[in-house]
Amino acid sequence: MSKRILTLIPVAALLAISSAHADSLIQSLNRVDNSLNKVQNTIHGTQNTIRDGQNKIDNTQRAIGEIQDGTYVEKRVENKVRQQKRRAVNGLINKSSNAIRKATNTY
Repeated sequence: MSKRILTLIPVAALLAISSAHADSLIQSLNRVDNSLNKVQNTIHGTQNTIRDGQNKIDNTQRAIGEIQDGTYVEKRVENKVRQQKRRAVNGLINKSSNAIRKATNTY
């Protein structure tokens, strides 16, 4: 019986060491994964900043071209009218949707 116990002690020790090593490895992999996620988020933020800057440049260049052509005010008025129409239509859609929901008691 004691011989059997003596043979199981090294196996149990090896399993304990393996489990501790596996836990340590998992923690290390989690740290690496978190670091990679942070780097990826930083890259996406930088890409968004670059894209926003390019959009501002493009909008400014378009506005300068429209001013030179004499169409700047006309296009701004057209855009404003288009936005007002869109808002009015969206408002009507929302009001009718709300009325339908109230009438059918579905929320």
